[in-house]
Amino acid sequence: MTVISTVITRYCTAHASDSLITELQEDGSHKPTEWKQPKIVTVSQWRGAMAYWGLAKYNAYKWSTFDWLQERANSAGQYSSAEEFAQSLTEQLNEAIAKMHFAKPVDTGIGIHLTAYEYVENYWIPELFLISDFTDTTYRFVHPDGVHLSRETYHTVAHVDPSPNHREAQYRLQVHAYLHEPGGMLIYNNGDPIMFNAAAYAILGAFRALAARGSLSRPEKVETYLAIALRPIEVVSRAQLDFCREGTRLVGGKPHDLAITPDGVYSSTTGDS
Repeated sequence: MTVISTVITRYCTAHASDSLITELQEDGSHKPTEWKQPKIVTVSQWRGAMAYWGLAKYNAYKWSTFDWLQERANSAGQYSSAEEFAQSLTEQLNEAIAKMHFAKPVDTGIGIHLTAYEYVENYWIPELFLISDFTDTTYRFVHPDGVHLSRETYHTVAHVDPSPNHREAQYRLQVHAYLHEPGGMLIYNNGDPIMFNAAAYAILGAFRALAARGSLSRPEKVETYLAIALRPIEVVSRAQLDFCREGTRLVGGKPHDLAITPDGVYSSTTGDS
């Protein structure tokens, strides 16, 4: 497991994650096996990036989710649209998981945040494609039919169920309009929502309080939104370091962040690219 977050604004999309990977032991404890590798992969063809949580490695099958996503990102130019790439990614992930044997169905649990910009009526509009087989926010159950793909931005803005129809221009333009309203921002997280949300709401509350006072120094800067994505992960990581008994920590290691502007410029405060 891990914690990832994605922040979508008019200025950029911003991803953040921890880097801890653990191996489940026979006694139910978790042994750390990785502390530094990023869980964010750039998809420059679509001005986007992918971050994952859940299944990270399966040594018996020489599986690395990071490496697999990197290989897919390298071929993103073969597709005619970001959505077509997302659909192919979903199909290929299902095929890859089906070739491996897992002790329990939940061991296949995986999720991916894929952001991309789509050109709609002269605007570059961000979208978050969610690719996952988890069926609940506790991550104890997975869908028997494998991973599924959904568009997330319009249904978040309009408070309706996700639909493939949200690819249509009328819905994408409503997302664009929302992001250009004062304070228009979309925040997504997966991995440990109970711990993440407590930290995220506090940081977002502080951000909005400063904005209301007119005290924000950089409301239009990418670094501001990288901080909104990254700070809660840092808090959760530190809290687990301070409070978790040995063998139960699931979040930690080097933090990573990455932002992409509508014109395709990438930046990071953690040295990622």
